[in-house]
Amino acid sequence: MARLVPGLGDIREGEPTASGGVASDAPRGPSAHAYLLFVLGEYALDEGAGAWTQTLVDALGLVGFEDKAVRKALSRCALDGVLVSERVGRRARWQLTPRGREDLLAAEARLFASGPEHDWDGEWLLLLTSVAEGDRRLRRRLHTALGWAGFGSLGPDLWISPHASHADEAPRVLGSLGDQVTGTLLHARLDDPRERHRLAAQAWDVQELNDRYQSFVKRFVDSRPQTPGDALAELLHLNYQWRRLLLADPGLPPTLLPPDWSGERARLLLLDLRANWQRISGTWWEQREAEQAAANETQP
Repeated sequence: MARLVPGLGDIREGEPTASGGVASDAPRGPSAHAYLLFVLGEYALDEGAGAWTQTLVDALGLVGFEDKAVRKALSRCALDGVLVSERVGRRARWQLTPRGREDLLAAEARLFASGPEHDWDGEWLLLLTSVAEGDRRLRRRLHTALGWAGFGSLGPDLWISPHASHADEAPRVLGSLGDQVTGTLLHARLDDPRERHRLAAQAWDVQELNDRYQSFVKRFVDSRPQTPGDALAELLHLNYQWRRLLLADPGLPPTLLPPDWSGERARLLLLDLRANWQRISGTWWEQREAEQAAANETQP
């Protein structure tokens, strides 16, 4: 992961949602910003690709977001340096910036990785952090960002990860949050299998995560979208729910997982459904883009 990915690795979801307004300190729910990034990742990631404003509004309308929320999300992405707009005739067309494309490619690699490492040698990363006192928002962002990077918490300022090969991610995470967050990274080794499992159980609720993977499978395994628009909506829900799982899942080595682990079944289901729904929903996207281009040409 090259950096925190706005809306994916460092999502801040106290904004208008498909179910109405949400206060900034309320429990987080799906935001138009998050879903917009998934739309861009699916349909505008290729170099030179783009999208008309109305196509994006219509796409997010399929999952319940209103025009105002989508346009606010577009403005936020532009301010974040993820998107840039270009006036074509009387309409606006959006493209990913080089930075935005790099970020979404990094997110795609994280979201749809090949699976857990099978050759783990028992080495851990330990990260000692320090956050400006009283800054709860910054601490929450740190928690989300380190969770996305595969770290689990052993206490307010102590984090662990079984991915020693990812040692360069911790400084990038800390650096992205500014000077008020500092940290010290250490390498450690633990050979006792029982102690390894105890440490993992302390940092992550593996059983709860397994239950969430089972719920993910139950939610999507029998889904059969009837139209291209339905397929697009289900694809966005699929990606969003998967991202929520990965924020909680550090990608533990198989030796630290329970025998009935459902994560791999869920991952294979994700890849199968995503490929199928991408194919079906592509016709909706192409049709909307063509309609907007034609309307722009005929508009005085």
